[in-house]
Amino acid sequence: MTASRIRTLIALLVLILGGIGIVASADGPLPGTALVPPRPPISEAIPPVAVATPQIQNLPPLKAVLIVGPIDGDYGGWTTEEKENMDLAAAELEANGVTVHRFYTPNNDWGQITQAAEGAHFLFYRGHGVYWSSPPHPTVGGFSLKGHMVSSDEIRQDLHLASNAIVMLYGCFTAGTSSIDSTDIGIEEARRRVAQYSDPFFDVGAAGYYADWFGDSFQMFVRYLFQGKTLGKAYESYFDFNPSTVYRTIHPDHTQLALWLDKDYWGGYWQYNNAFAGLPDETLESLFTPPALGNVPDALSFTYSIPDRQLLPTAHRVTPLNVGNSDSLNWSLTRAGNWFTVAPTGSSTPASFGITPTTFATGTVRTYTGAVTVTVTSPAGTAGSPHRIGLTLRVANAPVTFVHLPLILRN
Repeated sequence: MTASRIRTLIALLVLILGGIGIVASADGPLPGTALVPPRPPISEAIPPVAVATPQIQNLPPLKAVLIVGPIDGDYGGWTTEEKENMDLAAAELEANGVTVHRFYTPNNDWGQITQAAEGAHFLFYRGHGVYWSSPPHPTVGGFSLKGHMVSSDEIRQDLHLASNAIVMLYGCFTAGTSSIDSTDIGIEEARRRVAQYSDPFFDVGAAGYYADWFGDSFQMFVRYLFQGKTLGKAYESYFDFNPSTVYRTIHPDHTQLALWLDKDYWGGYWQYNNAFAGLPDETLESLFTPPALGNVPDALSFTYSIPDRQLLPTAHRVTPLNVGNSDSLNWSLTRAGNWFTVAPTGSSTPASFGITPTTFATGTVRTYTGAVTVTVTSPAGTAGSPHRIGLTLRVANAPVTFVHLPLILRN
């Protein structure tokens, strides 16, 4: 028997075993994965698309974590193909200025992944889907990594993504149908699976979930998003979307979110292979509005009345806020002038600081000037930082009723 015939027979055996649902798990039958993920028929294969010209948008620095699990070993042909497919998405992200962290098998340590995913705006996975109870209506969710099955509860507990993160998954059950299904699973079962697979990501604050079987789908979804399309339009712009077959509903566990399921008639039955869940009307700009320092005045003034021996006001309190998004801002202060104190000299929003005149001549008409500069130390690139507050203290030989009240100018 020739080597090519042996490879052909092995490939057929893998497909047959995958179709009847034999699982690959080091700990017994469950949790498990099919031996092969789902994929479109060979006749539906499409050539790779070149990376697009970067789009300019008002976005903060963005971060992505990309994971490829072992499918046919760490370096098998299918695993290698999915690494290449993920690289298409990585190139598209990097062309748009996103910092990309790759965790391709065998470099799949969950601890390192969760550390890199702190504050990540994109989380992509290609590999086996995981089921935790017996088909045909299994409990599904999680990642199949090198030597570790990550559960939905681990995702909820360990992943701390950026608010409104975008998640894209390829694997069994992620879009509905799996390779252990040999008939149409029906729309309700497809909805249940996609809802269950996406649920932990929405529990940790994600805004969008995409799942599709084609190799360039992540790349193209990213492209459409960076072109300024809404999350829903990005899904509908991909060639695999069919308005005549898509089923639109809501997420059963997050009723403020849409859940859309699309399918193709492959192999003699309907296969649910293209799903979206999330906030369809949002864009990257609306989801990832850059942080901005605000609620800080441009100038503050004090007046001291010599005859009344009175300082008005005795102090000013300033409360820096993030007027761009919901992130907390860490800020620090620098002072120019020695006639006042400022405290504290650093904190995080929405904490306040006070400016208090302490050392000035109370018997001589004079004007004192100075400044306090508020600088956001993190996150980097916060708009409006640093911000200078000009300070003025007038010592006036007039009663309080005849002097101007303190001036407050806000930006």
